[in-house]
Amino acid sequence: METNRSMARLLGRVGMEGITPDEAPAAFLRIAECGWEVTPGGAHVLSALKSAPPGPFSDVVHEEYTVNGRGMTDHDLPASGEERESRLLRRCVAYARSALVRTDALRSTVEISAYISLSYGGLADDHLTAHVTFCGDHPGVPPYAADLEAFGYESILRLRRAGLRPW
Repeated sequence: METNRSMARLLGRVGMEGITPDEAPAAFLRIAECGWEVTPGGAHVLSALKSAPPGPFSDVVHEEYTVNGRGMTDHDLPASGEERESRLLRRCVAYARSALVRTDALRSTVEISAYISLSYGGLADDHLTAHVTFCGDHPGVPPYAADLEAFGYESILRLRRAGLRPW
């Protein structure tokens, strides 16, 4: 797991101990359960999110983050505060883990990572939202986020499949 300084501070307040799949919304778990596929262009995408017709994409990573990226459901959470912050992050991690553990079925040499970001938006920049996407490390293609500290206006975490234990 890699983070920028902002996410490291957030993790210090929230923690990720004991996260279970049921912390993710049911719709996101269904997406993860559908598994993965590799597109003709070599992108590793969640099957349930694959759209038709695809593209155009500038490269394989562009295809992956476009197809795989989703904002996290938050309508059932408090409008602000520590509970919102904690539950948003934990449900993002639960979804990301649920999807990442299923990448093994691809039997691919490409390492897939989840990128989880939390940032403020809305009319007054006071509404915390979250986003999750998945991208691979493809030889010769720039990564989705080479420098997590460059994301100065959001908290970002990179969760790699490698080393994740099964639920």
